[in-house]
This record gives sequence, structure tokens and C-alpha cells, in this order.
Amino acid sequence: MSSEIKNKIALRPSEPATRGKPVEVIVNYVEIGKSFKYPTVHSYTFDVRKEQKKKAKGDDSGEKKANREEAEAAFYQLLKQKSFGQNVFPVYNANMIYSSNKLCDGKDNKKFDKIRIPPKDGAGRPKFFSAVLKYDSNKCETYQMAEYVKVNTNQRWGEDIQKNLLVLNAFINSDVRARYLTYGRNQIFPEPNPRDRLFLPNGIELMLGFHQSIRPGWDKLLINIDTCVTTYYPSGLLIDLIPKILTNKTTKDALRRGISENEIRHLKFCLKGLSFTTTYRSANNSKPKKKVSYITEKSAQQLKFNYYGRNISVNEFFRELGTPLEFPMLPCVAVKSTKRGQNDAYFPLEVCFLISGEKFDVDKLKKEKEQRQDMIKKTAIKPSDRFQRITNALTNVYKHSENNAMKSIGMVVGNELIKAISRVLEPPKITSTPENKEIVLESGSWNVPKFIAPAKLHSWSVVWFDQNLNKPQVEDMIRMLIEVLTEKGLNVQNPQQFIQGNAQNCKNALALAAQRKNTEIDPQLIVSIVSSKNNGVSGIYTEIKKACLVDLGINSQCFQSGERQWRQRWKPICNNVALKINGKLGGTNSQLIPNQLDFKNAKQYMILGADVFHPSKEEKKKGRPSIAAIVASMDPFATKYVGRYSMNKKLKNEVIEEIGSMVKDFIVTFEEKNDKSLPEAILFYRDGVAEGQFEIIMNDEINKLLETLKELYQSRELPPPKLTFVIMQKRHHTRAKPDDESNADPKSKGNCQPGTIIDKTIVVPQYFTFFLQSHSSPLGTARPAYYHVIYDEIGFSQDEMQTLTYNLCFSSVRCNLALSMVTPLHYAHNLANLAKNFVTYDEFPVDGDRPENVLNGKVYYIHDNIKNAMYFA
Repeated sequence: MSSEIKNKIALRPSEPATRGKPVEVIVNYVEIGKSFKYPTVHSYTFDVRKEQKKKAKGDDSGEKKANREEAEAAFYQLLKQKSFGQNVFPVYNANMIYSSNKLCDGKDNKKFDKIRIPPKDGAGRPKFFSAVLKYDSNKCETYQMAEYVKVNTNQRWGEDIQKNLLVLNAFINSDVRARYLTYGRNQIFPEPNPRDRLFLPNGIELMLGFHQSIRPGWDKLLINIDTCVTTYYPSGLLIDLIPKILTNKTTKDALRRGISENEIRHLKFCLKGLSFTTTYRSANNSKPKKKVSYITEKSAQQLKFNYYGRNISVNEFFRELGTPLEFPMLPCVAVKSTKRGQNDAYFPLEVCFLISGEKFDVDKLKKEKEQRQDMIKKTAIKPSDRFQRITNALTNVYKHSENNAMKSIGMVVGNELIKAISRVLEPPKITSTPENKEIVLESGSWNVPKFIAPAKLHSWSVVWFDQNLNKPQVEDMIRMLIEVLTEKGLNVQNPQQFIQGNAQNCKNALALAAQRKNTEIDPQLIVSIVSSKNNGVSGIYTEIKKACLVDLGINSQCFQSGERQWRQRWKPICNNVALKINGKLGGTNSQLIPNQLDFKNAKQYMILGADVFHPSKEEKKKGRPSIAAIVASMDPFATKYVGRYSMNKKLKNEVIEEIGSMVKDFIVTFEEKNDKSLPEAILFYRDGVAEGQFEIIMNDEINKLLETLKELYQSRELPPPKLTFVIMQKRHHTRAKPDDESNADPKSKGNCQPGTIIDKTIVVPQYFTFFLQSHSSPLGTARPAYYHVIYDEIGFSQDEMQTLTYNLCFSSVRCNLALSMVTPLHYAHNLANLAKNFVTYDEFPVDGDRPENVLNGKVYYIHDNIKNAMYFA
């Protein structure tokens, strides 16, 4: 990071924050002892090649580069054999080896041949590798980290601190990576007790594990330890796993009645491409590794093949071998032959063993609502249980005192989780009446009997896509919705149209609903009712572009419990939907009482939130672009927002490429809505940025913002507004719980109270950062938001910034709850996920080079009718 950028990053104000009630909390960190001397660490490159048979005489292309997993396995094999030296304990990270001592008796270069890696689960043949170790003069000076955590230090964040973190993380994680299943750099997954294995629908295995990483703290170095989860394809005997995949077959015995054609198709969908071996050995006493091609429609009794001139069934074959099948009525796993003229090979389900370690992409869970909900249910644990697991991991998994790699650099770690002093801020004052009568809040939630500024709903339509619902049922549902809207103060007329749509083609029904019907104004709102199998209709929103859309969370299943029950269930949903409808139509549900947003001396101010939707790994390979979304407040209460979105032309780009033009649009819109006044101060919240990307954001977003604002305000002959830029992070592993349970949130099973701030102990002294848990979390352990003020022209004190940020969590029109992040970021996140459906692009060809930019990308923008409405709320 250049010195110019370093000097621009906001430092922590000298005056400490004092607002709020002090509460002692336990945090999931352990302290590295003061005896740690921060030694110099030597670096080596480690190039691993897979040994293969030479293709032809004189051909030297018999080796290819090992993948990451193979290279790490080769390192641990050499470490086990003490090939690096007798009393050295090097660690491995991304093709680099680090050691506090010189390796291989001080030699700068060393080649290793015939490194044998045994096959996983005994399936297949061992692999052989060669490796070359080369000394790299670029040492890691860990004293820089010692300086970085000091109070009143001049050491700033940069590449040297990032390298320190990478190297020190390798030392604390090397030992456990050698013993357990790993994912990423810092996550491990001990093998569960067979009775404790967890499965999601379709048989996906949910693995519970742990994460640990080095974190710089306040005058101390810390290790952050947390629980984590990931998903793998199941491993083990396939016949035992079938009941997990076919959820209607609860036990293995239930399979004796056979399985249906639909179940066979489902098995093929779930198992295709997975690696397996067999419970028996082949003629050469090996267990060949195979891949599932498909599941046969015929059973092992029915499937026949030619066996030395005899046409026998698979069942007969195994009976003659002396190992009769227990489930001959079940189909077989088929492996397609790679040789022309040969038949496919068939393996009964009960002799197949799925090989462990095949990762299931968590991104796929986003498409499977049932799996996602089940995962949340099984992983949401209350704070006391989470912290107990972490404490057990300290003793039984990590065993820091026995870690030779950590001993080699003199690192000693405490054996108890540390405590910190938090402060619980008072919640803001909220009103829902023009007289500013204050609403009573309870654990970050409140009730609004009547909206402060109810909207008018005169032109709207209802569309339903659940084929099991009839029109009278839909009319009953809408009648109660109208009653609730009227109670809240809205002026509502009956819907113009009731349209039954086809879930397979939502476009036609929504386009029809968006047309005028017996009125001179365009539709304001379309209410959609989706079926339980359809996750929503937002994806074809670009075909409407003229009216706000709201999906109702109810379907025909609600009617199966009887009229009284569905009405009881439907009324709370109507209350929640009413909030969104009023917000989308421009009304105000509730708002902060005046002077709850303190912008120093600025009379006019604007608050922005920005997020970027990045596609999954598979979508990135196809060339799907990233979508940036920004929202901006238009009123002094920060209740009215407008939103804009854009497509990044460069693939895998983290920055908002069109941030300048989008913010310029916001300023012009603000000017139109506020009697030609411009904001004197701008507070910008940005989501989705890692610490290593701060320099990029400073260069490509903040600098561009400053240039845009200066140019625009100069054209109005005004000084540019003061800008404060804050990055919010949620992807971290910090958790906290009150040391005394009497200080816990009464609504959330042991979590900290809403408004809990931690701005010492687990953060560095020099930078303007703080953790804020703003929400109540009745399910699981709350995750605080981590705020970094990286640019501050407004000049907030710590108290002012923390209070303002907390208060901004109370202004969402979507719910009567304090959010886990500031409202503008929540809106920006919603808009980014909506706008990903508003772009088209050409997918990359399967073969060939991957361009850096999107192919023929096009953005479809919202109709002017709702361009400045809160359609994203």
C-alpha cells in the first residue's frame, strides 16, 4: 500500500467512546503469550510435480504440476519422513514452505524423488511425486506484527502485515491440517462419531468443524477460534446412505420392497459422477476407483451379462462367488465402458463404497430451499453451546501446547477464552405518529398500530401461481390484507384484476397484471402468490418495470388446516406485508424522532449503502457479470431511499465501476426532491470488502467519488460535501456472549443485547473500527457487524459514529426490528440480488480462452414510473 493511501485511511479518534452501559463479555479468542519473540521466518518455494510414464522414447513431458491438495499431501509425507531435517518443523501454505530454521542442513536447493502418496480410502493406486525446494531470500519479519498491535504505533496495514498473517496462520494450522479433513486455509473437520453424522435432504452430509486464525488485537496478538460448517457428498457404504438420500425410506430394511422409477431417477441425479470403490478386492488384490455413470432401471436379479459364454444375472454372479446379495431387488450402479464394443459394468448398491472427501458446493444450497432451511435448523446453536464446543476444541482438537510448529517459533497460547468490556448503547427514539409520540422498544423490536404517513393504493392487481388455490380462496386472503392495510391507515380500493398464472411462465400473467384496467393511472402494485415449489417471480421482473411487486408468503397448504387456523396464520403475514407495501408506495411506517441522526454541523445530508452481487464459481466460469447496487437517502429522517444498479464490465471485479455516475444521479435526484438543496455531508456504507482490498477501494471508489463530487459541486459554485466512507464486514468469525447471563438479551437465549459495541481488546488501537451487534438473535449465536471507518472528512467522534450507525439499523420499512446492519446496506443487498436478474450476457464457449470482460452484456433498467420508488424494499 502506497504511503499516500496509508496516510488517507482514517485513524481512531483520540477521545475514547464512553456512551452505553459497560458489560463484560467472553469472546472467542485466546491470547498469544507475551513471551512470543516474533522471530524472522525463512521462506522456500516448493514445486511439486506428478510423476507419470513417459509418452514416448526421449519425451521429457512425463511430469505435470501437482494440484494444491496433492502438493500439500507431498509436503506432509516429507515432513513425516523428516526429509527436511531432524529437528525442524516447517509449515506449508500455497506452494510455499516457512520455517524458523534453515531446512535440509542449510542447503538452498533440494530435490525429492519418488514421494509416495497412498490412495484415499484405499481406492485406486498410490501416486508418486517429485518436488524441488528452493530458498527464497524474501524472509518474513514478524516483528512488524509486534509493532502493528502496539498502542501509539506508526506501523500501518500493508503487504508486510498481510504476509505476517498468512505465515503465522500457517504455523498455527499446520499440525491440525495434517490430521483432519480440511477446507480452505483455516478450516478443519474432525471425523464425527458415526451416530452423530448429520445429513441434509438428498443425502448431502453436513460437516461440523472449526476455524482458527491469527488476529491482531489491542496491544496483543490473538487467535480467533470458531465453529464452522460445510457440506460434502456422503461417504461410506452406499446401501446405508440410500435412506438418507431417499427420505421416504427411513431405514435400510424399507428398501427390501424395492424402489420406484422416480426414486431411481432421483438416485441418478444425486450420485452421478461420484467416486466409489467396492467392498471386495479385484483379481490383483486392489480396489479400483470408479465413477458413477448412472443407476440401472433393472434390478440385480434382472440385469444379465455374458460370463464366459453363460448369460447370468448380476445376482447369480455374486451367489456363485459365495457372497449372495442381501438386496437383489435393488438396481445397480453402472459404469460406462470406455472401450468400444464392451458392455457397461454393473455393481450392486450393497457392494459400493462412496469415497470420502468429495466437496459439495454450498452455492448449490441456494437453489434448494429445503436443504438450506434444514442446514440453518441444524447449525443454529445458542451461545453457551457454541462456546462450549470452542472450549472443547481448544483441549481436544487444537492442543496448542503440543503443536511442534508453534513451539518452533516460540509461540505459547493461553488455554482460556479471553474477556472484553463491551458497551450497550441505548436504542434510538422512534415514532409512528405526526405528534412524534415515542414508541416503546423491547429487545430491538416494536409495534406500529398505525403508519405515520400511509400511502394510497388505488390501482393494483393480484396474480397467483399456485394451481391448488381457487379464486374464492384468493379473494378471502386479499380481503384480510385490505382490512389490515386499512387498519394501518392506507386508503385502499379493491384490486382491478385477479389473474391465475402458470408458474412455468410467469411473464404473461405479470405482463397482463401490469396493464391499465378501468383506470387512468398505471398499476401501482402487483401482489403475487407463489406455489410452494416456486421460490418467487422476481427473476422476470424486467418484463414489468412499471409497478412495484410484492410476494406473499402463503400458499394452498395453509388452507389444509382449516379456516380458523389459516386466518390465524395469515393475519401476522398481512401485518408484515403491509409494512413493505406502504414502503414501496412511498408511505412512511415509522421513523426516528428528530435529531437522532447527528451529522455535526451539516443541515442537509445523504446516507448511501452499496453492495456488489458476485456470481457463484460455476457462473463465473460461464461469464456471468457482477452487479453493483447503491441506494441513497432523500430525506432528513433517512426513511426514503432511491436505488440504482449497474453491471461491472470487467469480470471478477470487486469495485463498483460506475460509482461516479451513479452517485451523480443521486445528487441530482436529491436536489430535485429538496428544493434544489444539495447535501453538505455524505455518509457512505460499503459492504463486501475484505481488509486486503481496502487499497483498491481507496483508489478506485473513494478517489472517484471525491472527483465526481468536486466536479458536480463546482458546476453549482458550491464547495464539495464532506465525505465519510465506512466498510461493513459480516464474513468474520468473532462471537461474544455476556459473562454474566443476567446481562443477556432476554429474547435470544444467551446472546448479547442489541446495541452491544466492542471497540477495544480484539481490535487494533490505531484504526477507527468497532464491532456492533445491533439486532436481537433468537435463533443461534448472533454475529456482530464489523465496521471500518476508512475515510472521514466529517470528523465523527467514536461515540458519534457508533451511535449514528446503531440508529441507522432501526429505519427499515421491511420490518419492525433492528437490523443486523445499517438499513441502507440491507436495501443495497436486496437491490443487488434483484438486479442480477436484470442483465443479459453471452456465456463463454466451453473451450477456448476466457475473456476479461463480459460478452455482450446488457442492463435492463426499471421503468420511470418506479425508478425513484422503493421497489427494492
